[in-house]
Amino acid sequence: MKQLCFILIFSFILQQTRSQNLEPKIIAYNTLVGGVTAGIGAIINKKKDQKWHKAFAKGFVVGLGGGAIVYSGKKLNYLIAERQNLSYAWVSRAVFSAGNSIVENAAANRDFWSQWHYDVGFIRLEFKTGPFTLTPRFMPSTFGGLLFMTLNSTSFDYKTSLRSGTFTFYTDKIRYEPRLVGSTASNGFLFTDTLHSGKIFYDVYAHEMIHAFQFQEFSGINHFFDPLSNKLQEKYPFYKKLNKWIYIDASYEAMLVNYFIINQGPKGKLYCRNYLENEAEFLSVRRCACIP
Repeated sequence: MKQLCFILIFSFILQQTRSQNLEPKIIAYNTLVGGVTAGIGAIINKKKDQKWHKAFAKGFVVGLGGGAIVYSGKKLNYLIAERQNLSYAWVSRAVFSAGNSIVENAAANRDFWSQWHYDVGFIRLEFKTGPFTLTPRFMPSTFGGLLFMTLNSTSFDYKTSLRSGTFTFYTDKIRYEPRLVGSTASNGFLFTDTLHSGKIFYDVYAHEMIHAFQFQEFSGINHFFDPLSNKLQEKYPFYKKLNKWIYIDASYEAMLVNYFIINQGPKGKLYCRNYLENEAEFLSVRRCACIP
C-alpha cells in the first residue's frame, strides 16, 4: 500500500539521527504521521459530493494537530523517570489518546471532537459525543501481543499495573531477547525480576511507555478499511453486531512492520540508530538509545 510505504520510508530516513538534533525530527515525525494518515483516510472516507483534495487538506491539517498532541503525550513520560512516579503514565496516556482520537476522527472524515478513546490493556473505551455513549471494544491484535508476553512471563504485577494503568509482567529472563531487561509487545510490558525499583526501573518504564504508544500511533490506518467494513455490515447483520464490540487494530501490525524495516530484522542490527528506540529513550530520559 503506497500510503503505508510513505510512512515507512519516512521512518527509515529518520533513523539517521543524532541526539543533538533529534527532537525537531521527533516532532516532525509525529505530526506528519498524524497528518498523512488522516489525510489519506479522509480521501478514502470522503463524502460523495466532496472533492478529494479538499477532503485530504482538511484531514491533513486536523491530523497535524492531532499528531502534535500525540507527541506531547509521549513526551510527558519523562515525568515518570524524573519524578520516579508511575502515576504520570495515566496523564501521558490521556494526552496521547486525545491526540490519537483527533487523528482517527480526521481519518474517518468526521468532526474532530465526535469520538474519543482511552485504551486499557486490550480494551478500547470509546466515548462518542452527541448523544454521549461509552462502548468497550476488544482489540484482537493488542490482545495477541499481551498473550505473547503472558506466555513468556512468570508473574503478573497487579500493583504496578494499577499504578501505571498498563499491564506489567515479570520473568527471570526475556527468552526471546535475553539482552533486554524490559520489552513491549503491545499495550503492556515484560520486565526481568531484577527491575522492580530505583532510577533504572523508572527510566526503563518511561521508555517502554513510549513504545506502547508507538503501537497505537498509526491508528489512522485503521480507518482506511471503513468502506469495506461498512459494506460487510450492510451485507451481514451478524458482522454489524460483532463490529460494535470488536475494534480491528491494524495499527499494531503497521508498527511491527515499521519497526522491523527500520531495525533490519528482529535481532536489533541497527538498535543504536533505530529511530523508534531513540525516540523512546530521548523523550523519556533525554539521551540517545546507546550511551557512548
